[in-house]
Amino acid sequence: MKTLKFTFLPVATFVLMLLYAGSLSAQIQFAGLYAEGEGGAAWDADGTGSEPYGNGHSDIFYYTASRDYIDPTSSSGAHMLDILSGFPLFEKALLENGFTAEQVTLKVALASLGDDIKGIDWFTIGNMHYANFYPVKCFIELDGEPLVEALGNYAIYSSGPFSQGFESGYLKVCNISGFSTESARYVAAALMTDLGSDELKIEMDVTNAAPIRGNGRTGCYFNLSAVITKGVQKLPFQGLNSNHEGFAGWDADGTGMEPYGNGHLNQLYYGASLDYDGIDPNPAASLGHFINGSSGFRNTLLQIQYRGFSIGDLKIKLGLESLGPDIYGEDWVFENGYHSCNYYNRNIVIEFNGEPILTFRQDTNKLQGLFGISHKFSSTSGTGKVYNISQNASPEAQFVALSFLKDIGSHFLKTITSDLRFHSSFSSNGRDGALYEIQAGELAGIHEQATFIPEGTLSGVWTTANSPYFIDGHQSIENGQTLTIEPGVQVKVRGPYHFDVQGTVIALGTADENILFTRSNPNLWWDGFDYLNTSSENQASVFDHCIFEYGYGQGSEIGLNSGGAFAIYGYDALSVSNSVFRYNKADLSGYYPPSGGAVGLWDASPMFSKCTFYNNEAEYGGAFFCFEQSDPVVSNCLFYNNFGTYGGAITLWDNCDGIYINNTIADNAGEQGGAFYFYWQSNPEIINNIIWGNTAVEGSQIYFTSMGPSYPGFYYNNIEEGKEGFHGGSSVEYLFNLDADPLFMGEDPNPYAISSESSPCWNAGTPDTSAWYYPQYLPATCLCGSQRFSDGCLDIGAYEFMMSTESSPGHFPALTLKVKPNPFTDNLNIGFSLSEKAAVSLIIYNTVGLKVAETDFGILQAGDFEKIIRLPALNEGVYIITVRINNHLLAEKVVRIK
Repeated sequence: MKTLKFTFLPVATFVLMLLYAGSLSAQIQFAGLYAEGEGGAAWDADGTGSEPYGNGHSDIFYYTASRDYIDPTSSSGAHMLDILSGFPLFEKALLENGFTAEQVTLKVALASLGDDIKGIDWFTIGNMHYANFYPVKCFIELDGEPLVEALGNYAIYSSGPFSQGFESGYLKVCNISGFSTESARYVAAALMTDLGSDELKIEMDVTNAAPIRGNGRTGCYFNLSAVITKGVQKLPFQGLNSNHEGFAGWDADGTGMEPYGNGHLNQLYYGASLDYDGIDPNPAASLGHFINGSSGFRNTLLQIQYRGFSIGDLKIKLGLESLGPDIYGEDWVFENGYHSCNYYNRNIVIEFNGEPILTFRQDTNKLQGLFGISHKFSSTSGTGKVYNISQNASPEAQFVALSFLKDIGSHFLKTITSDLRFHSSFSSNGRDGALYEIQAGELAGIHEQATFIPEGTLSGVWTTANSPYFIDGHQSIENGQTLTIEPGVQVKVRGPYHFDVQGTVIALGTADENILFTRSNPNLWWDGFDYLNTSSENQASVFDHCIFEYGYGQGSEIGLNSGGAFAIYGYDALSVSNSVFRYNKADLSGYYPPSGGAVGLWDASPMFSKCTFYNNEAEYGGAFFCFEQSDPVVSNCLFYNNFGTYGGAITLWDNCDGIYINNTIADNAGEQGGAFYFYWQSNPEIINNIIWGNTAVEGSQIYFTSMGPSYPGFYYNNIEEGKEGFHGGSSVEYLFNLDADPLFMGEDPNPYAISSESSPCWNAGTPDTSAWYYPQYLPATCLCGSQRFSDGCLDIGAYEFMMSTESSPGHFPALTLKVKPNPFTDNLNIGFSLSEKAAVSLIIYNTVGLKVAETDFGILQAGDFEKIIRLPALNEGVYIITVRINNHLLAEKVVRIK
């Protein structure tokens, strides 16, 4: 029969050993004796009881837990003996609330040997045996009430001639006292405050106590003595130039590998480890090697020892980093004699015996030093997720990588350099800089709120609880799948990666909680969303209240060098509203020229409503580009400060029509067409737009090529210089347009809103009797939130004049339309309020402006109303709900799903 080979070691002796080993650490001492109804349990299971079959190896039982897990007479595994140091608030809270140390107890949930594979889950080294139990879940309670739980990946059981026990990795601690009494919650909060950003590690000695038999289990109970230590996971390293290790920093004149880069003050622009591009050609060159003194990396150390190597065979290398934009106040500061700056985009590789096994990226590294004194610096990086790259390495290296990842668990890594010192100067290959030694550095494992996504497929829901989401590779949403993104989520892309959408994305933010799509650091650009012939059988994609920034059209397929945020080919069922596009670009040459700094369309007709485009750039269409039969609806949008060589804001190329209604297009620039550029039979309807203040060498506002030609219609616009501001286009239909200063407000928060009733744009848009009156394409409110429709009158541009009014007959102040649920399946609830009797009707349009349903509610008395509309026959997609109340029109976009 299998028995645990426990050697009796008195509890007091073990505690003294732990205290001696960690006398400077913050510690809490626990004990659990079988004779007192506590302790632990270990057993094999035959599968007839609560646990699946599990039979350990050698003299190690397969399962373990604290005694209370299997013995109903036991209340815990151990009780607290003393707080030895480092938890003053916890200790004070216990005393203030009348609790004793014995009332604090420890429980350990079920853990097992897992796959139980020799060489990765367990080792024998000399006369010591080591085995991993997975996972670790501990509970600290107070008088039977939950305080906190501590979660981790593993605990290592070790047994030898003189000691047996468990050692966990560092455990993430969470407050679980929410339903406990007020006094227990107070004590839990004190414990969490004492912990701060630290975590807990448990070291436990065990001695055999009594056998376990019954309920499909065979094993034994054991006494335990434990010390819980506060700290963080760390793996120290050192990099001395005498070992061909360390850090190089330099400025570059542009004649070598790196573009020109000249730092500020005496700070060098570029940095890397000595192995980078042969700065030190020695094969052993690196940033540094790991040394003794680690905590929380027990599996890694055992694996290295088991394979016959030493910790110094594990090395770290740093790829090229730089100061990025190097802007004072954002990227660096100089205060009170101290200088600090950010280096960006650190790619780190860990090698074992010369073979790359692991990698992680850190977006920032903050370097600090006392300016001009001693040339000594310190630094702390951001965090990164560790990825395994050992697939082509030797078996020994692969096992070390797996053990390292086991130690890391759910931690992310940051680098901390506490002592970086100048060693010598160097100059070569267009570089002029210095070499530095790392006297003391470490990798630290931490937990923080973040989710890292490697390359792969996506579906499901992204939540604010798991935000930000860091994207570490190309992503795809497959046909028939949906990715839903909650309000407030931040998506930070860590390279030139794109989202290939063959299914659906639903990203519905709110005015208070936008959804952000951006890069993770200033040295990177991401590659936006690609829709390439996405099946129309999928539910429509909807983006609302989103921000798209630093997208860069980088795709290698034809056309995908366009559209920094969106590149859409052969797909219409996309709607983007209440969103911002900024700092996006397309400038990479390909089969077609780079086009559409923010949006590039090809045979695609999506809808963009209440969006703002600024500081985007491309060769064609600084913000927006349409190619070959693209007929979008662009409604109530603002375009400003965009640049495109051909079309500062918008370019239409080759049979592109569509509707551009109630937009403000101002202060954009290009060489041909400051606002619009038209090529080859592109004939959109351009209605109620302000086109003003744009500049270009030819066609300050609008440029027409002679190829084609194009015949768009211009109706009820305000265009600077009128047709005189056009280059070409003499035969276009040009009706009811103005050429008068729109009188922009010129101040934040809405500098392009019209400033008064004196503006020529006030009430000068299409009347409701016009052939170009398209309420189905306009939202209920303008960009600033003012009601879009009032008494049958529209203002020209993206803003309604922000006029305050008082209630009067026929006037309905603060009219709002509430539509729920959204998205909906069969039924819609339409809510609105009337301050007086009014005629009310409803019309539903699809995104191409076709009426698909209508209802006349007749004359309704004053009051609050909620009407239920059944729409089971509608296809999946985006629709515009319009409700007319006398002469007032409210509109809301909805999404039909099944």
